[in-house]
Amino acid sequence: MVAQMATAITLAVFLERCYAYNGVWKRVAVLPPSNPPWPPTYNMSLSTITMQCNFSGWSSPERGSQFGIVSYDWSNAKRQWAAQKPMDCEERLQTQAQLTKTQNPASHVFVYRNLVKALPWFSSVREKLDDPNYSGFFLKFDPNAKPYAVPQCAPEDPNKCTLYYHDQEQTPEVPTKKVPEPDGTCTEGVCDCGVNPCGEYLFDHRNGSMLRNWILNELVLGPTAIGDKNIDGLFMDDYWCSNLICEEDPTVHGCPCDDPVEGPTEIDSNSKHDMGLSDEDIRDITLAWNQTMTAVEESILQHKAYTWSLIPGEDNANASPLELTKDTCLPLLREACNVKSRWQNGPVLFGVGHNGTNLTQLHQDLAFFLLARGPYAWLGWGTWGMTWPFNPEPRHGELPPLPHGVPRPSELDMDYGEPEGLCFEISAGVFHRQWSKV
Repeated sequence: MVAQMATAITLAVFLERCYAYNGVWKRVAVLPPSNPPWPPTYNMSLSTITMQCNFSGWSSPERGSQFGIVSYDWSNAKRQWAAQKPMDCEERLQTQAQLTKTQNPASHVFVYRNLVKALPWFSSVREKLDDPNYSGFFLKFDPNAKPYAVPQCAPEDPNKCTLYYHDQEQTPEVPTKKVPEPDGTCTEGVCDCGVNPCGEYLFDHRNGSMLRNWILNELVLGPTAIGDKNIDGLFMDDYWCSNLICEEDPTVHGCPCDDPVEGPTEIDSNSKHDMGLSDEDIRDITLAWNQTMTAVEESILQHKAYTWSLIPGEDNANASPLELTKDTCLPLLREACNVKSRWQNGPVLFGVGHNGTNLTQLHQDLAFFLLARGPYAWLGWGTWGMTWPFNPEPRHGELPPLPHGVPRPSELDMDYGEPEGLCFEISAGVFHRQWSKV
């Protein structure tokens, strides 16, 4: 295959960092990038990836199963699970995985997990939130920090309150005149997340081995996750960020802490005040969270499963592909055409360019992918989140004005065989790679 290129965005480089704390070196990173535990493939159909979320109901298992990796977001079927008594997001993710796997056993199916936020619409998390014996698992409001920036009580029931810190970001609610269409609609005037109000709670990773063992054995390896034969991996969302750690080494991934501030990501910006946490507290929780993440990723690999965060540039809850532009193709291809390069020895995500409704440079993107890819590489929708918009309302990306979304192009299901060597530059800016069936 010959392709004149002129190119792709820079590939994020994962660097493992250490942080000196009380004379002990502790990693402020999870495992370095790792390949999946399953055999590599050059099958084009299986070298594709998508993260799906159909808010109104089930995501199409037929469409999802066409991808080599299909990952289901927690808001999938949210309109359905938010109305349940109690909410059953966890079980619906499992069912979605089973429906997809039935369509294509060769597809690797992932589901969502969060090790920062304790989400009570997950039954396993709600069980622990409801049990006072496990109160040490969760961060609490500081009684001296009133008034809080977020409510302690359920919006629909002022008598349903909790000492556990939580906000209402992306939380299902009972519709009101002020908010007639909340992010998930509770029915019959009740949001059922157990004995506590619905909201985004937070794990206190300083709890140590007791919390860590529960996360490993139930939330990650349990029967609704890796313990189900239909589930091959996880997307693990959110992370902790510490200003003290970032001041020590600004190159630590996640620095500076601006999502939105130091502490847990994608949570109310006043959470530090409302919980009465010091900079030292946040540093300690960040280090403990990293310990847990390391143990979780090691265990996932040991159980022959995988997670997005082991792909370079995708750690700390990222889902961002390389997207082809005309500015950096030449140096990237020159790097990729090397047997020792990261492209040939580690996993890489590639994205197809689009304008929201049409693929704008499919043949260039496909040529770049076939030239540069290694044994573990996937091509998907070229937007953060990587949701191929085949459902009525994709969670990530723009809604295409088409009745069935953006069709999957036939080029992604063609048999190109296997590469018969690496790519090489046959003349200035022109690259060649021979494939067995091209």
